[in-house]
Amino acid sequence: MPEVSLKLFFSYSHKDEALRDELTKHLIILERQSVISSWHDRKILPGEEWDYQINDNLNTADIILLLISSDFLFSKYCWDVQVKKAIERHHAGEACVIPVILRSVDWGGALFAKLQALPKNADPVVSRNWHNQDEAFTDVARGIRAAAEKLNKQRDEQRQKQEADKLRLREQEEETRNLQQQQRERLRLQEQQEQADRLQRQEAERLQRQQEEQEQADRLQRQREQAKADKLRLQQQSTRNDLLSEKGVDYRRLRDLLKAGQWKEADQETLTVMLKASDREHEGWLNSESINNFPCTDLRTIDQLWVKYSDGHFGFSVQKRIWESVGKDYKKFGDRVGWRKGIFLHLNDWQSYSDMTFNTDSPQGYLPAFGSYPFEGFEKRFTGGIRLQSFASCLAWILINCNI
Repeated sequence: MPEVSLKLFFSYSHKDEALRDELTKHLIILERQSVISSWHDRKILPGEEWDYQINDNLNTADIILLLISSDFLFSKYCWDVQVKKAIERHHAGEACVIPVILRSVDWGGALFAKLQALPKNADPVVSRNWHNQDEAFTDVARGIRAAAEKLNKQRDEQRQKQEADKLRLREQEEETRNLQQQQRERLRLQEQQEQADRLQRQEAERLQRQQEEQEQADRLQRQREQAKADKLRLQQQSTRNDLLSEKGVDYRRLRDLLKAGQWKEADQETLTVMLKASDREHEGWLNSESINNFPCTDLRTIDQLWVKYSDGHFGFSVQKRIWESVGKDYKKFGDRVGWRKGIFLHLNDWQSYSDMTFNTDSPQGYLPAFGSYPFEGFEKRFTGGIRLQSFASCLAWILINCNI
């Protein structure tokens, strides 16, 4: 059973209405099987425009029955409008036109004369060639069924062809996209390789220059570092981004803690992010190598956050200025920033972390102190407090390396 029934249009003379009704009865099984759905002008409802309804159904019908009789041929409307439009649609392949000879009439030379008519042999329904009209209409119904089955088969084949064409088109488009993607990937890999080669050549040249003129290379390196620092500062000013990291470290939590004035939590978070930046989270402490190679971009980010949210009271750069002002003396530095408890110069005078206070009333440069952060060679008191002397030594080395 087809999914959508074929629309059948009756073109007839009203004087043949009784014969049309008889034919409709013989087609009822096709309607009940949803093979066809028939329409004629007697189905026009009150208030509807009859000319529009006729033309609309005529222009959308799949099968058009021309019920031929002398009255049909005599009707100017049937001939000039319906027959001409039906033949036009038939030649365009839009509809199947079937002449049904109801009563005997000379229809030779008519527009539909070349079309196969029903009943068989074009014997009129009303003639002595049939035992009765039912026999003739049965032959007509069988012919219409055959025509409908042929139409449905053609449309199924056409639909399958369209689906196959769509599938083929999708496959072609997918293949084109894949080729384009492969080409883009090749270009990307080529660019990466060229860039890698370029960087490798630059690195080789840099090492060669460093080997030939070590002092000049060091000076150029410092200039490059300063230029990089200036560039990063300009980027921060232009983009308002104060969270740059060479290692992809997220500094938002440190920023939020400092912004909220939670100095102790911020000090401990400083420990966490420095371990991340130096890839020492698993070890939990910094060794000499990680101190020497600590990413300067990250150190500047941490320092700028401390300086910004403490209004210049805390930060590495603040501690560096104090360090230089005391002649790089650890103990004097500890006195200035408040990390030593008294004037005596033995180790126990260094304050333990548990005794520290975390507010802006503390001396300038008091923070960051890294919480209970263990450096390589760091000493602990028997009470469990962490000494700050080794921290001062490591801090000085990092600040000098990064030119903070």
